[in-house]
Amino acid sequence: QNLASPMLLWIYCLLMFVSLFSRTSGITLQPIVQPPLILNNTKACSNIDQVLQSLTQSITSLINESVSTNLSCLLNLGSRAQCAADSCHAIAQALPNNPSGYYWILNSTNSAVNVYCDLVRYLNGSRGWMRVAYVNMSDSNQTCPSAWTLYTPPTGVRLCGRPRGPGCFSVNYTTFGVPYSKVCGWVKGYNYNTNDAFNRWNCSSLVTTCVYTAIDQPYLDGVSITRNSPLRQHVWSYVDANVNSVNCPCATNSVFEYTIPSFVGSDWYCQGQGGGNTSNYYNYPL
Repeated sequence: QNLASPMLLWIYCLLMFVSLFSRTSGITLQPIVQPPLILNNTKACSNIDQVLQSLTQSITSLINESVSTNLSCLLNLGSRAQCAADSCHAIAQALPNNPSGYYWILNSTNSAVNVYCDLVRYLNGSRGWMRVAYVNMSDSNQTCPSAWTLYTPPTGVRLCGRPRGPGCFSVNYTTFGVPYSKVCGWVKGYNYNTNDAFNRWNCSSLVTTCVYTAIDQPYLDGVSITRNSPLRQHVWSYVDANVNSVNCPCATNSVFEYTIPSFVGSDWYCQGQGGGNTSNYYNYPL
């Protein structure tokens, strides 16, 4: 004759809800034997039905919203922070017809970052590369990085280079905390004046000891890519030599005898051509 306690009512609601959810989701549950509840209060039963209906609607809405969001992200991977991809490579594989551009990917702390993904070009046999550094001086809106000097030869070509004289002038680019395993790049340079490849510019004797041995020293004429800071590691060097590459270590008629710095190893390429002077260097791109 007494109305069941509120706790029993909620247990009853929960059991009914689990049974309802299991039928809608295709999950088979072991039948639960429970003592009968005697409810002689019509209002209480009506409230239970309302709670069940509200809960069912809420769960159905959440499921539909989750399915819709996941489907949208699959079709628009990387298009917004909520749909961030694991990498640019993952976007290229999932959406092979997508153009290059800015996408959202996850970094090492699982935070979404907005980066430029090259999804078109095959580099090192695969597509989907995150662009870290980009200096394109054929674009009149671009400027040289602050550590470099702008050169404007008579041809109208706009170039970036280090200030005249010895020394290294580095530019740092961030990887936004995104883990990586490979580095690819492309550089176009010009042979200005006389360049000595790995040889020291102020060396008085052409012997093997006349080289720089530390990565923070100006150990070459050319462009080097290094990673990490402050403990830099060498990745690749594009080495500029004199006319006809006679200063390259690999040249059969090399005029220098010296050792390539140990931290460079075999990760370099040396080239030189053209007039090698200050008047027409812009006619001989490397």
